[in-house]
Amino acid sequence: MLDDYAGVRVLDVSQGFAGPYCGAILARGGASVIKVEPPSGDWARAIGGSVDGHTAFSLVPNIGKRAVCIDGTKEQGRALLTKLAKGADIVIQNFRPGVVERLQIADHQLRPENPDLIYVSILGFGAGPYEKRPATDTIIQGFTGMMEMNRDAQGTPRRIGMLAVDTAAGVYAAQQVGAALYRRLTKRGGQHVKISLVEVAAAFQAMPIVDDALRRRGQPNVPLSVPIGTFATSDGHINLSCVSNAMFQGICTALGKADWILDPRFATESSRLDHAGEITMEVARILRTKPSKYWIGAFERQDVLCGPVQGYREFLDDPHVRGSGLQATCKAAHSKDCPLRCFPEARP
Repeated sequence: MLDDYAGVRVLDVSQGFAGPYCGAILARGGASVIKVEPPSGDWARAIGGSVDGHTAFSLVPNIGKRAVCIDGTKEQGRALLTKLAKGADIVIQNFRPGVVERLQIADHQLRPENPDLIYVSILGFGAGPYEKRPATDTIIQGFTGMMEMNRDAQGTPRRIGMLAVDTAAGVYAAQQVGAALYRRLTKRGGQHVKISLVEVAAAFQAMPIVDDALRRRGQPNVPLSVPIGTFATSDGHINLSCVSNAMFQGICTALGKADWILDPRFATESSRLDHAGEITMEVARILRTKPSKYWIGAFERQDVLCGPVQGYREFLDDPHVRGSGLQATCKAAHSKDCPLRCFPEARP
């Protein structure tokens, strides 16, 4: 836990993942974060496997916060919400349009008494014709081309198997909060930070979007370089990446394909793309003949980018992870006595 944001008071009335993850980042920076949940609880508590009322969906984005249950449908609850919001440095919300106004904690309702307030609105589609449409990570992945970019070998669109857009939105929001705090520190007042999942997904995918516009339109599954990707070995899978001519030569040496180094068809990165199918097929054939550990060692000796494809348990047991101290934090989340479960709940 850092103390960079020590003394900063945050009221987090958001639910799900994107907004709460922003609050969690601020909490890890030392801010005092109060997470507000309705009597039924944040809906994230019902997503995935649950232990003592918590899921990974609710636990991860709420680490380090204090939780309070407030019924915003009642006058007493709305009065308490308003009081907490007026005393906060930062308010985080991700409700659909109109909800915060009914709760009496909209930016324009709070700012007259607190001009230095940093108000964070994490929206779905953002301003425009679809402003009132409900949005989730999956809906936005499909809408913004992310699932098309992640299509399988048969061309079927696939969602990325984690909350990629929500997570990125939380990070972007936390970065904007840091900028807004600097703005306030330099006597320029508070700010209403507005971030939409659509904008975040577009920014997150800027490179493939631009790449598609520049030279890949109508050319499905064209790789960035050759060889690159996930390859099967005799006992698992590895990731291999070639980003230069020198690295291609190292791959050739490791694979025992010295003749490729002198082959004019493979002399440049662009010419290798013209023969991507042939190169990839032969690399895949050779890699299947020996175990992952053998190939990783061979490629590392040639200074080639490579690495194992691991599951979460293998990741947590990896010597580097154990040595870095990351393992203790991750394994705690699977423990019944998890020290990260720091949600003392006060019900008014």
